[in-house]
Amino acid sequence: MLSQQDLVALFRSNSFLRDAPAELLAQIALAAREETFARGVFIYAKNDAADNFYVLIEGRVGHPEVQAAEEQYSVAREVVVPGQLFGFAALVQGLPKRVISARCEVRTLVLAVNGRTFQALARNAGRAGHELLQALTRTFAAHERGVAARSGWVSIRNAGKIYDPLGRSVIAVDDCSIEVRPGEFCAIVGPSGCGKSTLLNGIAGFDSLTAGGIALDGEWINRPGERPKPGPDRIVVFQNGALFPWATIRENLIRGPVVQKRMSEAKALERARELLARVGLADVEELYPGAISSGMCRRVEIIRALVNDPKVILLDEPFRGLDALTKTVTHNALLELYDLSAKTVLFITHDLEEAIYLADRVLVMTTRPGRIKQTIEVDLPRPRTLDLLTAPEFLRLKEEAIEAVHEEAVKAFAAGEREFA
Repeated sequence: MLSQQDLVALFRSNSFLRDAPAELLAQIALAAREETFARGVFIYAKNDAADNFYVLIEGRVGHPEVQAAEEQYSVAREVVVPGQLFGFAALVQGLPKRVISARCEVRTLVLAVNGRTFQALARNAGRAGHELLQALTRTFAAHERGVAARSGWVSIRNAGKIYDPLGRSVIAVDDCSIEVRPGEFCAIVGPSGCGKSTLLNGIAGFDSLTAGGIALDGEWINRPGERPKPGPDRIVVFQNGALFPWATIRENLIRGPVVQKRMSEAKALERARELLARVGLADVEELYPGAISSGMCRRVEIIRALVNDPKVILLDEPFRGLDALTKTVTHNALLELYDLSAKTVLFITHDLEEAIYLADRVLVMTTRPGRIKQTIEVDLPRPRTLDLLTAPEFLRLKEEAIEAVHEEAVKAFAAGEREFA
């Protein structure tokens, strides 16, 4: 067994951990456990849940997927240097899966550290811990893009936004950091005016930030002093709808990719018809938006977003105002299209039941200035079905969300908040 001093020294030999605060390394050492694996044993397999990350003490760990097609990847074939860190997926927010496997090529000794424990310790370590988490997250994002060819990673880093209504400064968002992984369905909830829509507009490139930055797949799309970068890689579905009333449903759906010359009209129409059929709208393509219900319009808008093939779909309370039955139908249509496309989705809502039913992760924001107060992991099976709404785990998650949001809503009411964002 390694001593506490030896563990800290091992961590210091790692390029990521060498500059971490001494107290943080001491806490990580206390949380770590030594594990031994025989030759040929898999420490984890591709698509396993990512619970732990690992630091090599001695031995050799190979990544079979990388070894089989080394020229395709920038990820190391093997872990051979004591102190080398692997299993990065456990170090990011959410419920990530392994993108490659790890097999022991010889008898191997490692340190295993629970990823969620590490994240909590790092967040409690102040800015140095926060920056360490961001560096590790960026590394995993690069691994995931290189190995799994997945895009749509949204990184909101220390974002801040100050408005100046009527000549007085209003801090809408302050020091807010969120990581949304490729293919994740992430919902943001919170009291009115907490900055939910401000964040969404920042990602979309509709509004600038006054602090921090937003990156998409490692490329900055919004930073202070630079013009925000809207683009077809992000599509927004708005609360009030944005279908062209003078165009048929078919024309609304295919116009974007055809005008941008990313698809032929025939190919775009084929894709649109396929998606319309999946959600029971195969017979509406020649109708105008005014001739179909609001619930149908919402489904059409989601299909239009998918036909444009963005990296990220941003939904700003798209189902607000729909009656309960229509909302249920639209929820299930969105879930079916999400399961089919696996796009990154960021969903803004006031409806807590809706957030939990749809999302993989629900982020609760504080009252203004908006920050992330609490993360609720929604580890419910997909595809989602309506019977989940009465399941004990769903009800527990809903109660947790209600308690968190209610506390912030009371603070907002007491402060006399108005909805600026």
